[in-house]
Amino acid sequence: MTTITRKTAGLVDMQAYVQSHADVISHVTGIDVEIMDSDMVRIAGTGMYAPGVGSSMEQAGEVYKEVMRTHETILVDSPRRHAICARCPDRGNCRERCSLATPIVDGDTLYGVIGLVCFNDADRKRVLNSLDSYTAFISFLADALARKVGDQNRLNRVTRFLDLMLQVVDVPGQGLMLFDESGLLTYCNTPARELFELTPETGMDISAVHRAGQGIYEFEEFEVRAPNGRSHSLQGRLRELDAGPHAKATLFVFELPSRLAQFVGDLSAGGTAADFGNLIGGSQAIRKLKDRAMKVADSNSTVLITGESGTGKELLARAIHQASPRRDFPFIAINCGSIPDTLLESELFGYVSGAFTGASNKGRMGKFELAGGGVIFLDEISSTPLYVQVKLLRVLQERVIVRLGSNRHIHVDVRVIAATNENLQDCIRRNAFREDLYYRLNVIPLDIPPLRERTGDVAILADFFLDKYCALFQKRKPRLRSSLLRMLEGYAWPGNVRELEHVVEYAVNMMPENGSLGLDCLPAQILEAFQETDGTQRRRETPQGVGAVPFPSASVVESLQILEERAIRAAIERYGRSTAGKKQAARALGLSLATLYRKMAAFSL
Repeated sequence: MTTITRKTAGLVDMQAYVQSHADVISHVTGIDVEIMDSDMVRIAGTGMYAPGVGSSMEQAGEVYKEVMRTHETILVDSPRRHAICARCPDRGNCRERCSLATPIVDGDTLYGVIGLVCFNDADRKRVLNSLDSYTAFISFLADALARKVGDQNRLNRVTRFLDLMLQVVDVPGQGLMLFDESGLLTYCNTPARELFELTPETGMDISAVHRAGQGIYEFEEFEVRAPNGRSHSLQGRLRELDAGPHAKATLFVFELPSRLAQFVGDLSAGGTAADFGNLIGGSQAIRKLKDRAMKVADSNSTVLITGESGTGKELLARAIHQASPRRDFPFIAINCGSIPDTLLESELFGYVSGAFTGASNKGRMGKFELAGGGVIFLDEISSTPLYVQVKLLRVLQERVIVRLGSNRHIHVDVRVIAATNENLQDCIRRNAFREDLYYRLNVIPLDIPPLRERTGDVAILADFFLDKYCALFQKRKPRLRSSLLRMLEGYAWPGNVRELEHVVEYAVNMMPENGSLGLDCLPAQILEAFQETDGTQRRRETPQGVGAVPFPSASVVESLQILEERAIRAAIERYGRSTAGKKQAARALGLSLATLYRKMAAFSL
């Protein structure tokens, strides 16, 4: 059967309903029935026609084509000899003895044809003897079908209009359902249809909507059972509408979980989306880490990310979320070490009105609920108090939470990614972390190596951050000279990538307008790391007191080149960039003017 895209409803959109009409006609008359739609596709059939439902009648439906053309009922009492049958290519194989066909019409719109077909002389005689009765009967059912389709199209038009109006008033994240005075669903907007998987063949009534007896924020909480059997926990409002004695209705408006997360806010920890392209680096360690993370992105398994502070644990968690099927659902991040122990439980699991002293009288959803369908990122998991660890263990085992002050179990569909910069096994030995929780978290361990163990990534990261901050501060991007780069690569980076980013941001801020990025643009802690030797700081005087230049650490081979650049820069800054000033600088440095120009070009001064 060819799938046909329609802007309006047709018989094919209510196939089960049409088939029930065919069954009624056949049962009452004892004669086989087939029903075509306007595209000459058999939508329903009984007897020998039942197996052919869904097939095209384009090549063998001359009688039906004539009915569609004239919009009139047609009787063919002598098949094969009738004028209409002369056009049929299958006329020689026809076994029909008589056929009565009537159009399914609503106004000027034709939806199809009902055909009553006799295959023996007894049935043919019965139909011909009571032709008016048979014609009236199938015409009545054809009208009923036409009205049904017409009503559906009119309802679709109203629905589309209401959907459009709801978009105009900017409530795309709200579900809306309208029930009539008998409790039957008469209208629902697109978000509600999609959430409950409603079709024209399925319906709902008000009995599916149950008050849970609790309130969250300004909303009541409801349990709604969809026709597919799934239960949904929703926050919304149920209102009785009264527009007169014969126009009572009930309106149910609810917030979609994704929009509610935004409404509730507290997504400041959510930040921006990141993918694996944001994990900058070309070292083997980083490539191996990315490969492992991409392999587990499609999984729902719990991930434990370890690494020193500043290595990018949350960035990796976001990349996993963005590469997963959960990418369109929330990523909720919470730093377990930044929230007081007494508040962490309510932050994670939420609470109901009156749960504890100082609690909001409107209640509050926890981070696990806000992350429904998506990912919750638990940073600094080692800081979680033991009594909260017990509840986390239950969530990981059963995917069930209980709000503070409530005894209602709430199922949550959420992936857990935890992170720590501590050794959890050491925490276990100190009785600061539960061993059973550790094994629940450590399903997929991912360790991010510190920057000092992948110095090859320093140049790539520095260039990336240089691009970022030069664009942000609207400065021309300078060339990253090898002397400065070697200094960066020789630094231990206790703050890892985060510290490197801040160093580059500082350097771009300090960079002069000419765009030259020199050693004097680096923050003090970087320079001091190369000035200290055995806990002391030694200096030497340059010619004519140009400036104090520190001796390098004995471990830094390239320090002479660095010192030379610093001395030349100091001389230029002291005497100026005019020709006379450069001549004075050359004399102070003990260089010829030509050599000074050559070295200035080499250092991009």
